Amino acid sequence: MMKKFLMGLMVCILCITPLLSVTGYAAVSGTLTGTSTVRAGDTITLTFKIKGSSIKAFSGTLSYDSNQVTLSKVTKSVSDPWSLTTNGNNLMLADENLSAPINKETALFTATFKVKSDLKTGTKISISLVDGTASTGSAETVAKATYSATIAAPKSTNNKLKSLTVSNGTLSPAFSADTVSYSMTVPYSVSKLELKATAADSKATVSIDNPKLVVGQNTVTVTVTSESGAKKTYTIKVKREQDPNYVPADNADLSGIQINGYVLSPVFSADVTEYLVWLPYETESITVSGTPADSKASVTVQGGEALEPGADNPIKVICTAENGTSTKEYTVIAKRAPAHGSQDVPGDAPADDPVDDPTDDPIIDDPSDDVPNDTPSDTPIVRDPLAEGNFAWQHLAGVGAGALIVGLLLGLLLGKRRKSGKH
Repeated sequence: MMKKFLMGLMVCILCITPLLSVTGYAAVSGTLTGTSTVRAGDTITLTFKIKGSSIKAFSGTLSYDSNQVTLSKVTKSVSDPWSLTTNGNNLMLADENLSAPINKETALFTATFKVKSDLKTGTKISISLVDGTASTGSAETVAKATYSATIAAPKSTNNKLKSLTVSNGTLSPAFSADTVSYSMTVPYSVSKLELKATAADSKATVSIDNPKLVVGQNTVTVTVTSESGAKKTYTIKVKREQDPNYVPADNADLSGIQINGYVLSPVFSADVTEYLVWLPYETESITVSGTPADSKASVTVQGGEALEPGADNPIKVICTAENGTSTKEYTVIAKRAPAHGSQDVPGDAPADDPVDDPTDDPIIDDPSDDVPNDTPSDTPIVRDPLAEGNFAWQHLAGVGAGALIVGLLLGLLLGKRRKSGKH
């Protein structure tokens, strides 16, 4: 009910505003402020502040040239219980509970505008709050505020250097604003470049990443950021020479060999140069890498692809010492299983040579049987009686056992007959 009452009250205020005397202007004042520099295409936010006593409601209209700017949104700045109602560029704010009247300068709302992108430099724009009416419940006063600005020139996109000099080295090629890549070589005694860079546009900024130089290759960068935010980076590749008294290391040992997903056998040791890795048939290639014991040494790997099933696949891991001449070679034998269902093929046998089942081999005669017998025909053949008489002995033992059984049966039979004769 209170909100409806306030809405009605504000309607009445708007209706009687033209009838009010000018004396009300001194009681309430307002300001509409925003950024001082505006460019075509910018988004600007204006803040309206009101100053007065016992203000319980306010209404007004934002006036502007729609060919210059477009109203995007209006947002309440004053805290609850104040509320905001808008209708196009008309707005009304009210203390819904009549419990928080404004008694000092207070920001009521912000208005966001989009500046047309085709406005020319030097165009003046103006945005005003008109018909601003403040109510104290018993009296009404009027506040008016205006914001104006001139369209500034677009931000510069110039992100080039005017000059780039190095006092303790020589750039190659010679500096040019359009050339962004340079190189140079400095002696070991130069640990940092003495570099100076100047932007072509005074509104641009220059940042230099000039780290301490290490022996070998280094990168120094100069970045120019234009007023508009566009960046351009100039790069200097610097080679710092080695200390003339330095002796490069000859350490070609590895500190480890790594194989993704698999385990070396035996466990790695720098003094052991041969290893095995067992692989399932499904693995056709592996990635092998080595870590040098000396960080300045280099490692190359040969092999690891198109692994042959059922065979030994050597993979070489070669470490070259810092001096470039000392090397050490480690070998990893990758044993890939044969295809499922096939038999293991010896490493030196062709893959398509079938391996026969020994149980299916035909009986092979002793080659000695084919050797001609040069023994004269009248020479008696000496035979092994034990070997050749084996069957005879078995036969005689069987016959003897049978005769014994027959004898026993006959003896029993004769004994029975004698007993029966006596009776």
